[in-house]
Amino acid sequence: MANVLYGQNKLDNSISQKLFSEAGTGREHENTTTAADLFSYTIPANTLEKGDIVRIKVFCTVVDSNGSDTLTPILNFGGTAIATGAALDVADSDIVYAWADVHCTATGSSGTLTSIAEIRTDALGAVHVIATTALTSMDTTGGLAVALNVDWDAAHADNEVRIDAVSIELV
Repeated sequence: MANVLYGQNKLDNSISQKLFSEAGTGREHENTTTAADLFSYTIPANTLEKGDIVRIKVFCTVVDSNGSDTLTPILNFGGTAIATGAALDVADSDIVYAWADVHCTATGSSGTLTSIAEIRTDALGAVHVIATTALTSMDTTGGLAVALNVDWDAAHADNEVRIDAVSIELV
């Protein structure tokens, strides 16, 4: 392992680099059937190199729910859904957790990546979703958006989901 303090011009790539994190914003998606991103971050152009892994972790909490209304979470990378949760009849204080590792296999205007992702929730009768996705023709010379999109099936003032924390690392 090279020591970056003694003449080394490149950082040791065995150490993760935080690209983005946030917690405690209190931002919510509520009272609408229009799908929306609870968070969105764009990985800057030309950041990824072949062999890089983008690790995504995000969780949110159902603040309030109305009866049997359902919530559908979707984790997106570069405009493509890499994990889609089942439409869940969530209850107050249920947690939705999403995780993904996105592996860069080629860079450039037609870059390729592959992801393994999961969405979990502690909702009663919850379905644990695991998905792999081949991401082809991803332009790594431009920005790549990462987002957790959520959608309620009914608009109601009591349908509220809040982003609690998100972290995106380059591993």
